[in-house]
Amino acid sequence: MSDKDVISDALEEFKLSEEAESENRINFADDVRFARLGEQWPEAVKKQRELDGRPCLTINRLPAMLRQVLNDARQNKPQIKVNPVGDDGDKTTAAVLSGLIKNIEYTSQADIAYDTALDNAVTGGFGYFRITTDYANDDVFDQDICIERIIDPLSVYGDERSTSADSSDWTKAFITQLYKDSEFEKRWKGAEKSSWQD
Repeated sequence: MSDKDVISDALEEFKLSEEAESENRINFADDVRFARLGEQWPEAVKKQRELDGRPCLTINRLPAMLRQVLNDARQNKPQIKVNPVGDDGDKTTAAVLSGLIKNIEYTSQADIAYDTALDNAVTGGFGYFRITTDYANDDVFDQDICIERIIDPLSVYGDERSTSADSSDWTKAFITQLYKDSEFEKRWKGAEKSSWQD
């Protein structure tokens, strides 16, 4: 399969994901504006009240409720636990794997990734973090597993065919990032710029 075919297929798949999630993304932005920014008046009503010289008071009680949910979750953090299963499972191996997972979480500062995903989910309806690998050093091929936070959940486009509540059946995902021209030129010196749509 040529590079052009791969890019063409990716564009088609991205469009499907984008269309499937468009309503959720609009609702996410509305929820964030309502809960965090206190923009709770319908725009038409707000304009009419401003024209009439009437106040548009907003007593935003949602941040306190959001903090309650977030703080409860932070105090009762879920943990990854490895249990030996079947005839070949043993407690020593499970303990070693649990230790490795705890080390990955610690070195990745996974608690920040989990908290960011939770904050986005409570405020707007969904949040993400991702598990990646990165080279341990510049001169070796060994890779470390990392848990990375995704600050902007709107940068993630998931699998529109997913039916699982935890998205474990995703077969694809797109994570987008926008760059200004100057940032692009600094990061990829001499690279030719082209539009994603092209």
